[in-house]
Amino acid sequence: MKKFLNIRIIVIFACMALVLGGTKMVKAQEGPPVLKSQIGKMEELPTSGTPPAPEKPLPPPGGVRPEVPPPLGAEPAGPLPLPGVEQPGPVRQELDIGLLSNAPAAIKTAREAKKYFSSWKLWRHKGLAGEVIIKAAVIYSGVAISSLEFDPLTGRVLPKGYHPMCFESKIRLEEVRRELPKVVSELKVLGGAEFRDKERCWIVPLGYRGMIVAHVKVYQDGVHIVPDYPLDQEMRVYGR
Repeated sequence: MKKFLNIRIIVIFACMALVLGGTKMVKAQEGPPVLKSQIGKMEELPTSGTPPAPEKPLPPPGGVRPEVPPPLGAEPAGPLPLPGVEQPGPVRQELDIGLLSNAPAAIKTAREAKKYFSSWKLWRHKGLAGEVIIKAAVIYSGVAISSLEFDPLTGRVLPKGYHPMCFESKIRLEEVRRELPKVVSELKVLGGAEFRDKERCWIVPLGYRGMIVAHVKVYQDGVHIVPDYPLDQEMRVYGR
């Protein structure tokens, strides 16, 4: 009986430790949340037997069936359009007011996250034409969210879209590394946002001494910071 009571006491204390530890972890989280990528489970391919039947094509959106041309010699189903008369175009889709109202929230989210920006690794590699490119990543919540580029000759921060054709580097990475924390601390979140429909996110530019040098991606809800996973992988492979 005494042994059973001891086991119950140990279980109760373990549960209390888990609850307290979880509370501390929740309280320790700071800054806006980071959007987590959801990777679905890949379907297994059949190894033997007959091949699977092809899937049925999905119906067109809105329940509209595609028009099938009539057979040769058949009379048209409807009246032919009159020459010189402008036909009505497609109905204009209404604006998503709820989505557009998230732009100020995306800017606010980027400004709140800016307080936790940091730097880690930088690297040097060759461009498509053989030019030297020096890059560094802006880190937030342990993952790369944007990149900075530097002049291979002077080490100055370059504006986005400007790529000097330098085929040799006259500056050491250690010199750029010393200035990198200062550059990241002086980044400013500008008061505007661009929306990218394919990525479903807001693009908030980062300014540095009058230049747009990087940008932060915020999800369409205006709340979550979107990591740059290709950049993060490049940094972890080539950065030092």
